Amino acid sequence: MMRRYKAIVGGKGDSLVDKYVSSMGFDEKIAKYAAMVMLAHAKGLTDKGLMPWESYEVIASELSRLAKGDGKGLYEWVASSGGGFEDIFEVLEAYLYEKVGPDAGRLAAGRSRNDHVAAVLRIALRDRVAGVLSKVLELREALLAKGEKYRDAVFPFFTHAQIAQCGSAAIYFLSYEQAFSDLWRALYYSLCFLNQNPLGSGAASGSFIELDLDSFSKSLCLEPEPLPPYYATGSRLFLLYVVSALALLMAEVSRFVEDVFLVLNTASRGVLLPVNHISTSSIMPHKRNPVTLEVARAKASKVIGYLTSLLSAYKSVPYGYNLDFQEMNAQVFSAIEDVTETLGVLIDFVKRLELDPGEMLWYLSDKPCWSSDLIEYLAVRENKPVRELYVELAMALQVAREGNRSALVEFFKKHGISEEKLFDLFKQKPVERKLGKLLEKSRKRILEDSEKLNGLLGSLKQCYDSLLR
Repeated sequence: MMRRYKAIVGGKGDSLVDKYVSSMGFDEKIAKYAAMVMLAHAKGLTDKGLMPWESYEVIASELSRLAKGDGKGLYEWVASSGGGFEDIFEVLEAYLYEKVGPDAGRLAAGRSRNDHVAAVLRIALRDRVAGVLSKVLELREALLAKGEKYRDAVFPFFTHAQIAQCGSAAIYFLSYEQAFSDLWRALYYSLCFLNQNPLGSGAASGSFIELDLDSFSKSLCLEPEPLPPYYATGSRLFLLYVVSALALLMAEVSRFVEDVFLVLNTASRGVLLPVNHISTSSIMPHKRNPVTLEVARAKASKVIGYLTSLLSAYKSVPYGYNLDFQEMNAQVFSAIEDVTETLGVLIDFVKRLELDPGEMLWYLSDKPCWSSDLIEYLAVRENKPVRELYVELAMALQVAREGNRSALVEFFKKHGISEEKLFDLFKQKPVERKLGKLLEKSRKRILEDSEKLNGLLGSLKQCYDSLLR
């Protein structure tokens, strides 16, 4: 027997309206977790003596089977029943009522859809965040590998979109590893919010029935401490923090894309793009378009747009559950899907990306990216003020830009500088001498974060295995 909530208060079905407010399309992504949370709740009620053991055994068997099948069994049942439902929780109740009978109605004790969806979203997001963390780790590994491979290759560094200095290519790749390391930590911190336990909070101000939160904690890997119920059901800060971290992550992805384009347009033959990431024009066969990077840049804009949309919806909703939250869910999961897909493509790009150090040096040969290094080098060697040497070299470079290199040649001769050695100057900088330590620090950081993630995944598996056994 189906028991539509609307029918209880006298409402009649309206296909247009029912479809408009239903979340069944999205709920397939969280159906598995809805079954898991309901299973933990059924166990809590049984331990409390509020559910007959015989009914619990049937309910537990059904919910465990549904969860192990990623909730697909529920949607198959919905299709066969021909009924329209508001959300996955209504489906679960109707499904279990058919399997168990009136005792399935006992599951409504000590809970609300509001606290259950807050728990379901947390654990569903937690699994997906773990997937993103794994991808970011893989990207960091790829960046580090490139840094190690090209630590002796000269590379251009920019300010104001112009070549400013030269240095080791390792600095370039290590800079992005550091950025994604910081972002990894920001996303990992979201677990503090995702591990909060909203169960037992009822609709808004708590439930009359006190259930064992320690049991929920062990079953679902949530914290045992209770939350203020109005916050537990009426806040979506945990969603917004995750998407904020994802938006920052994608902003950095987009900056990496722009950097690749900048270097590519400066020294096209010095950067060897992976052939599977480029395409040509339908009418211009000379074109080699970095199409995957362009899509990644657009995906970054989409994720940032999701965050803006979510904040716009959230700021106007008073505390307490509102169906605005339901509309937010799909955007959160779409953001995670875009991020996960983009990271997979970017990892492949970085792994396949190659540099041609000889070509890069040739492109840079007429670009004085050594100027600041030379000034500091001479200031130390000759014990002269930096500004004195700066003015002298600036004047020589200005004359050279006008087509007369004589002043520049004279500068080199005066200070005993070999032009052939100018692009070796950067190797004498302290940061270059410490590259080995920086690379090792990066390696250690990645290893530590990998151990943290493996610990998380191990704990989650242990909790879920115990729940679904």
